[in-house]
Amino acid sequence: MKINKRECRKFADPGISMNRNHGLLHAAEVKYIVRTAVKNIGGKRLLVLYIYSREQAAEGIFQPVWTMFQSRTEHITLSYREDGSTRWSKASFCNLERDYDFSRHCAFYTVRDEERVIRFCRQGKCRGFTSLYHLQSDIREKKQRELKQKKEEKILVRMKPVPALPRNIRKIIDREIMPHYLFYTYNRKRKDMEGFCSACNTEVKVTDARHNQKGLCPVCKAKVIFKSRGKRGNICDRETLQVIQRISENEIIVRFLKIHYQFGEERHPYKSVYENARTFLCWNEEGKTSEERFYYSYGGRDSLTPWKPGTRPVFNQWRYNFEADQAGFLYEKNLDQVLKGSPWQYSQLKEFYLADREPLYVISYLAKYERYPMLEYLVRLRLWRLAEDVVFGSHYYGSSDSAFNPNGKNLKEVLGLDKSYVPLLQRVNPGLGQMKLIKSLLHAKVELNEGLLRWCGDCGISRTENVLVPLKHMTPHKMMRYVNEQYAKLRRKNPYQSSGYYKVEDVLTDYRDYLCMSEGLELDLKNSFVLFPTDLKKAHDKVNDISDKEQALVYDRQIQKQFEELNEQYHFVKYGFAVLLPHTAKEILEEGQNLHHCVGSYVKKVVKRESTILFVRKAGEQDKSLCTVEIHNGELVQARCYKNEPPSPAIRKFLDIWKKKVLHAPELTVAA
Repeated sequence: MKINKRECRKFADPGISMNRNHGLLHAAEVKYIVRTAVKNIGGKRLLVLYIYSREQAAEGIFQPVWTMFQSRTEHITLSYREDGSTRWSKASFCNLERDYDFSRHCAFYTVRDEERVIRFCRQGKCRGFTSLYHLQSDIREKKQRELKQKKEEKILVRMKPVPALPRNIRKIIDREIMPHYLFYTYNRKRKDMEGFCSACNTEVKVTDARHNQKGLCPVCKAKVIFKSRGKRGNICDRETLQVIQRISENEIIVRFLKIHYQFGEERHPYKSVYENARTFLCWNEEGKTSEERFYYSYGGRDSLTPWKPGTRPVFNQWRYNFEADQAGFLYEKNLDQVLKGSPWQYSQLKEFYLADREPLYVISYLAKYERYPMLEYLVRLRLWRLAEDVVFGSHYYGSSDSAFNPNGKNLKEVLGLDKSYVPLLQRVNPGLGQMKLIKSLLHAKVELNEGLLRWCGDCGISRTENVLVPLKHMTPHKMMRYVNEQYAKLRRKNPYQSSGYYKVEDVLTDYRDYLCMSEGLELDLKNSFVLFPTDLKKAHDKVNDISDKEQALVYDRQIQKQFEELNEQYHFVKYGFAVLLPHTAKEILEEGQNLHHCVGSYVKKVVKRESTILFVRKAGEQDKSLCTVEIHNGELVQARCYKNEPPSPAIRKFLDIWKKKVLHAPELTVAA
């Protein structure tokens, strides 16, 4: 039975006075004076504490600052504000005021007031405020225990439908998840050496074995790692296994098993398999899903269940924690049955995992499939890199729509390519960056070369301009051969090296700059000595180190060449607007001056083909600056008007049409 607040208000102010000559009223170290009473309020026996301000009492003001009503199971306090209003509080006596020593500044008016508190609280030999403190602490702890128990009872109910793990889980772990070893005794005088295979638990003879070399057991043909007994030391392996099980018609559970294998002795390794996390995935009739996470807590002996809601807490999120890591191998034997009738029935999760059997975070895959159903097409077509970038890539689809359409409903809509390109894509297996490159090459009317695309994928090359510029002067084979030679010669072999290239794309970037500057200087690029300099780094620095006058000529020549090459591709007139390309560097500088923005600083980027600058003008006033557009990697990066203001609705509408019909126009059908 709760304390009746309405009835308590009738006893909030007893209307009593104090003796003005009482010593407490003049004790400076006392801040509050406490008087007590025991009342039957609302059918409940309560201890009432009237807490007065000593300073007010000394001035003859006998109104309580707080009135606390205390029962055996709860307490509540009515506080009085300076404006005469009141409010209820559940704060304990020690927390009525933000003062660590609050109770030390309080004193009972009489001994009987203190004895009344002691008798009511029944806390043994504790005196006065200490007995009240212990009673309120006991009440608070009891409520916390009850609340904790209610939460744990809910968790117990939540865990009740979880089925047992598959019977063959231990065999799967031994056979497919954990590594096997072949321990042998090295003997340089004998070709055949004595060994023991941990996969089949048999003695074997091995030849030409090397420590830490991978191979096959000569008896059971299992994949093993050779370990010399004299070098092996203590071997400890640990892995994570994810098991998906069906709980009900609209719910599955992902269970995370932690596996520890330790080889102290060859024949009897220590094996430990335990479950340390669970994630419940539910869906409604509309197909919307929700997840609920739990982790196994290794402490708390007085708990009803070791399972706690949420994710496992870690000391430092930037430091690896094996117990908190949920990426791992996947038990795929039951996936067809478990996912049938769920939102992930056609997700191709099993096929994606079996492609390489590498560890993954399965919930990330399920979440991405729910957001991007076209993931099914990518896996069915065996475009593994694209699928992997969609699931685990760090970049999202605001910037990657040019690679493919995440909302597409068929192959043509997803990839933006004809079916004739599928065999080539399957052989090349492009990632997101390479897919953008393919689209850009087609848009630039460059015939696709399988060897070039494979090379770009293996080297992580995705910047279109780095490939297009060299291909104007040579075949893909010559470009790849030259870049590989320069990278092998000039790459950085350690982080302390002062110069050199970290990756192949860095070589291509410098090569593109060199070719662009050489074109502007009108060097003979048909001469192989000029086209393929012996030391690219020196040649690049040499063409960049030219006078301002020469540089201006180079810039104008290059921008004029770009105008001749791209004007037909980008020029567009519609709704009274037109897209134009600059003829000279001076036009770009004047554009920045007229519109009061920084496009003038982009001249060097335009010359080196890192960006393309376009002008949006009124069709009838093509000499008057209106809006500037930057294109990078085939994407409209930014559009700015006067003082960097965004385009007007009319210009935005025009640019949307231009992007659809020109920039992102369907690729020409080039023979694959």
